[in-house]
Amino acid sequence: MGVDWGQAFQIGGAGFGTVFLVLIILAGVISLTALAVKRISRGKGEANSAQRKD
Repeated sequence: MGVDWGQAFQIGGAGFGTVFLVLIILAGVISLTALAVKRISRGKGEANSAQRKD
């Protein structure tokens, strides 16, 4: 019962590829969330400063 190294490398490569793909997707989602939070915060900051001036 020998090891099929071709299949082992294929499975290992698919696993590493999947991990990096998920990390890239996660980084993109976090970046988009950060942009959304900045825009929402910026809008609220302008509204709060306008209320304070009155």
